[in-house]
Amino acid sequence: MKQVNIVLSIIILILVTSCKQEIKEDIKIQDNASYSTQKKSDVFYHYSIWWAFVNKVFEGDITAAELKSKGDMALGSYNFLDGELIMLDGTLYQAKENGEVSIPNDSIKVAYANAAFFDKDGGFSIDKVDNYDGLRAAINSKLPSKNFFYAFKIKGDFKNMKCGGLHKQEPPFEKGLDVLIPSRPIFERENFKGTMVGFYCPEFIGNINVAGFHFHFVSEDKTFAGHVMEFEAENLTVEFDEMNEYQFVLPETEAYENVGFDKEFQYEKK
Repeated sequence: MKQVNIVLSIIILILVTSCKQEIKEDIKIQDNASYSTQKKSDVFYHYSIWWAFVNKVFEGDITAAELKSKGDMALGSYNFLDGELIMLDGTLYQAKENGEVSIPNDSIKVAYANAAFFDKDGGFSIDKVDNYDGLRAAINSKLPSKNFFYAFKIKGDFKNMKCGGLHKQEPPFEKGLDVLIPSRPIFERENFKGTMVGFYCPEFIGNINVAGFHFHFVSEDKTFAGHVMEFEAENLTVEFDEMNEYQFVLPETEAYENVGFDKEFQYEKK
């Protein structure tokens, strides 16, 4: 009888120890998942570099599906400059040079992109802005610091907006962004709602990315989109996510391997 009791005691001890270990492992997994989610929200993901994009590296090896695994908001351009890239709340849009806006398939390749998982750190409202400069001034007055990276989602009522696209290119690429951007197709619209998505990079970013503010846009009805050039708006809701980690991935392509960084080009400093 004593032997039976001893055996039962050993079995119970083993079961209790095993349960405790499983609980500890489960807690560890949950803690790691929580930590991973927290860290992910503070990473600014950047595919290719601005300097390469300026110097005619217009083909990348990352797909739309891969880009969606790097963030739920993004801006950039597709291969051959075949449309401005906008991602809002996990949905990718393609704004082509003829003004058409569509949702591309997951296999389409991306030439250049900025992306992040948006995790709101702060926000504020703006009753009215008369132009892009007015928005920049309002944001600059509210940012905790201009030494970090920021992602933005800005919703509002737009009295008017001017968006730019890019003309699709075919290899061998002869014109760089210094030529293509000044001659870009421009689209305008009045009295509608929509959302700007974009990023702020400190001046120290140099030619790795666009310094200052860079915004793309998609209308609420998903029929108007592109690179934000100018606008007038009211009832703006500005949300921002401060990021202190920066990850950039270089294309593994022959074009990037052989590019010469001969030309420099930045949008007007903002």
